Amino acid sequence: MDENNWASEPHAGDIMDRSFIVIVTGLSGSGKSTALKAIEDEGFFCMDNIPVDLIMKFIEVYDSASFDIPKVGIGIDVRAGAESFTKKAPWMVSLLRNMAADVHLIFLEASKENLLNRFKETRRRHPLSEIYPNLMDAIEAEMKIIAPVRDMADYIINTSEMNVHELQAKMKSIITAKDKSRDMYIEIRSFGFKKGIPVDADIVMDVRFLPNPYFVEALKDKTGSDEQVKEYLSQYESYQEFIGRFKDLIRSILPLYKKEGRSYLNIAFGCTGGRHRSVAVAEEVMKLIEEAGYNGKLVHRDIGSGGR
Repeated sequence: MDENNWASEPHAGDIMDRSFIVIVTGLSGSGKSTALKAIEDEGFFCMDNIPVDLIMKFIEVYDSASFDIPKVGIGIDVRAGAESFTKKAPWMVSLLRNMAADVHLIFLEASKENLLNRFKETRRRHPLSEIYPNLMDAIEAEMKIIAPVRDMADYIINTSEMNVHELQAKMKSIITAKDKSRDMYIEIRSFGFKKGIPVDADIVMDVRFLPNPYFVEALKDKTGSDEQVKEYLSQYESYQEFIGRFKDLIRSILPLYKKEGRSYLNIAFGCTGGRHRSVAVAEEVMKLIEEAGYNGKLVHRDIGSGGR
């Protein structure tokens, strides 16, 4: 089937009158099946490993049937043919976007080392193993093949440090945000630099310049969610000035992100251990997000950890 035939298929102009389509793609071993199952749990009708040539037919059959599920999840990757994916996947994504307003592409990836370990642990064969017997060669080749689609993604999720439950929660937060409202969805996160910077953060603020409650004996075992810690920080001019200036920044940039069509924003605040300063700051900024009327979620990644 050539591109002209695709464009002239029956019902092609009517397919998206009622559908919300999520395309899940990415590197083999990055968690695509888990991601697709997560959106299926959110009420999507999902189909995995569809050859690119059959995507339009699948959507047309779905749209012409009597399904009362106006949400579709599609999984595509190189398993259905590397050559076809390379030639047609970017074009198909563009076509779907031109036909509908509610098409979202989610791309999953992980580091080469993580992918290598996952394939070794599960003893699965890489989809490109017949062409590239060496596993690392296959991984690197797939990265090149799929790069044009990655560049088109609305969301890029690096699963290197995620477990299954964290990936499911991430997918749910994205889908819930898009499904509930056209407004931008904002995730505010606290973390500890000891455990690394969140790989999916759009804005990262290092708040280690603030006075550290950890060194106050009465506050050492508390967290930034406790009023005593918040009161301790609030007595310092550096904290008050930072919070005021950062809130002004947020008030000014969020409308600009929204104007540019941004639908998801992750703002992360880090201190040494992720228990005191970053938590207090994140909670204060979350108040502003809620007061401004944005959809959002507050996540304290390392609040249960020890340390400073």
